Amino acid sequence: METGFSRLQKIACLSGLFSAWAVGYADRILMSIAVIPIAREFSLDAGQAGMLLSAFYVSYAVMQLAGGWLSDRYGSRVVVVSCIVAWSVFTSATSFAWSFASLLAIRFMFGLGEGSFPPASSVTVAEVFPKPERARAKSFLISTVFLGNAAGAGLIGATVAYLGWRGSFHILSAAGFAVALFLWFALRGGIAAQRVHVASRAPQPWGSLFRNPMAWKLTAIWSFTSLLYIGVQSWMPTYLTKTCGIDLKQVGLATMIPNLIAFAGTNVVGLLLDKHGKDHERMFMVLGAFFSAVFLALLITTASLSLVLVYWTLLLLAFNFVYATVFAAPLRHFPEHLIGSTTGLMNFGGQIGGSVAPAAMGALIAASGGSYIAAFCLLLASAVTSAAVGMIWRPTGAPVYAVQPAGTP
Repeated sequence: METGFSRLQKIACLSGLFSAWAVGYADRILMSIAVIPIAREFSLDAGQAGMLLSAFYVSYAVMQLAGGWLSDRYGSRVVVVSCIVAWSVFTSATSFAWSFASLLAIRFMFGLGEGSFPPASSVTVAEVFPKPERARAKSFLISTVFLGNAAGAGLIGATVAYLGWRGSFHILSAAGFAVALFLWFALRGGIAAQRVHVASRAPQPWGSLFRNPMAWKLTAIWSFTSLLYIGVQSWMPTYLTKTCGIDLKQVGLATMIPNLIAFAGTNVVGLLLDKHGKDHERMFMVLGAFFSAVFLALLITTASLSLVLVYWTLLLLAFNFVYATVFAAPLRHFPEHLIGSTTGLMNFGGQIGGSVAPAAMGALIAASGGSYIAAFCLLLASAVTSAAVGMIWRPTGAPVYAVQPAGTP
């Protein structure tokens, strides 16, 4: 089925979505690194820093279901662009914070602004690309998580010495506004086809989606895996400064390395899923979660910075198997008019897990007198639980259509 977008327009839309995801992820890792000087400036303890990191994920989770429903019902263009504008406003607002309370409120509002973007962007891919091209487009987008994290780490490391943490947020805010403007015009060309596409969609049977055990198991797998991933990404910069004794610039470089390698490795995972994923989805999810736990255990038992970076990189590569497989499943096993809603449900569960991780880890670190062992054990338990749920997951019904790996959450 043609979508009304030319090849050039498709490339422009994909480039815009890729840039938007990269900027969004850059802000998250930027906050994870910026919390170090922020904690010094506002005299925050580990518990308060954890609350600050979690505030975004709480509101971000709330908006997942709304974003999926709105995009399935009305099309994605307005939702996608509005989200980018909203999060750019609050990215800039972060730099004007004057207290812990103001930071907490701003980060909560930031999550509300960005929360509808993940499911909406999945619907955008469905609107812009015909079925045979969608999975390849989504496989490309999935790698933004690592590129954005690497860019965010590099940005804060390079700018904090000259502009401070506040200036770094201004840079990302400007980038967000530029991407929003670009996407508004990139998506405009095929808007008539989008409207026809939306009008032809079947009613959304929310009841049947909520009664589907496959959807809830995918949600659980992603929730526990997100707790692991977001916990590691949120606290690793602080962990490196406290346990390895490196400064903020070195933290930025150290954070970039695993994420850049994982960005490249995503393509390798995509090829494996393309060749073997159709009949091995459960195995990919189980082994991905299991080896994430293995490499995390190795990471927290070594004092060598080089080994920490090796194990962190391997953990991210193992995480890729769960990430890509979970978000390929809706395209394979759910009807087209529920792609956004199903993705929203899974991301809601994932961000609930993500909202718990930073705050819970901060509380455990504070209660342990600065030790990270209990906090990382929480993440280990989460990874093992994800693997256990994956073992009982079974796809129900025949695939809607065959896809390559996908997965922009």
